[in-house]
Amino acid sequence: MQLQISVMALVLLIALLVGGLLYAVYRRRIGHLQQRLDALAQASTDAIIFEDLDGTVRSWSRGAEAMFGYSAQQMQGQTLQRLISADRQWEEDALLEALGTATQTLDTVRLHQNGSLVPVSMALVSLVDAQGQRTGVVRVVRDTTRQQVSAELIQSMAFNDTLTGLPNWRLLRDRIWRAQLNSGRQRSYFAVLYVDLDSFKAVNSAYGRTVGDQVLVEVSVRLMAAIRQNDTVARVRGDEFVVLLEDLGGKEPSAAHHVNTVADKIWDMLERDYLVGVQHVRCTASIGIQLRLGGNGSVDQIIQAADAAMEQVKLGRQSVARGVFGGVR
Repeated sequence: MQLQISVMALVLLIALLVGGLLYAVYRRRIGHLQQRLDALAQASTDAIIFEDLDGTVRSWSRGAEAMFGYSAQQMQGQTLQRLISADRQWEEDALLEALGTATQTLDTVRLHQNGSLVPVSMALVSLVDAQGQRTGVVRVVRDTTRQQVSAELIQSMAFNDTLTGLPNWRLLRDRIWRAQLNSGRQRSYFAVLYVDLDSFKAVNSAYGRTVGDQVLVEVSVRLMAAIRQNDTVARVRGDEFVVLLEDLGGKEPSAAHHVNTVADKIWDMLERDYLVGVQHVRCTASIGIQLRLGGNGSVDQIIQAADAAMEQVKLGRQSVARGVFGGVR
């Protein structure tokens, strides 16, 4: 009997020793894993935030500090309410309500410490225990400012001239189409002016392409200075520009007078000398005009008619001083 008790005690002691050893190994592995997770969280440029069930922050990564301006000391034991503007609170409530044990994502904005808005892409993941009960939440937040800038750059490249920044052919066609619709609804005239620099190739030949590009940029600046804020200047090709004048009123004489005044102003501004470095460059310009009311004719037809009127001016440069109307339709 005593032998049996001794054997049982020995087995129990061995079990305790083995269990303690396994527990120590387990604790050590968990500790190593935690260290790795902490190292990854601190090395990431994303904001990695661990929260308790009540929303209290218990871990605030360096990426979060850089993104939102608050230090870990400032955020430890606090909630994320200071990052959420009043008009975005409903997003947060809906996100947490739908979270459950699944991952939820959201593209939104959050507040920086300095009051500025930070566009972010956010993923929320539930932390659960062995019984599957949620114990907290981890957020991975990425600053999408660069993505937005890239998207805006791509859009700009699609619709704007790369040299001057003016609208290009594609954006111009859309604006003329909209001008036609507005003109038809409001019974208000609009005009398209086709502007071409005469013998611009001679400028490139005499001074070089770099000087020529600088002259084109200056032309775009002068054209913008000649129009109202709601009008449009576009560069359609090389040294050719199109000006769209909208909301000219329902009376043809006053609309025509306004267009003539703008054309004279453009012609005067473009034919002044261009100072590029120490070079004084001089250009002349020809302007063709189409005054329209409503949606008669396609966008391409209107532009082609203004181009044809400009060619008439160019051919008759000796007898026609400034511009010629291509007709009112």
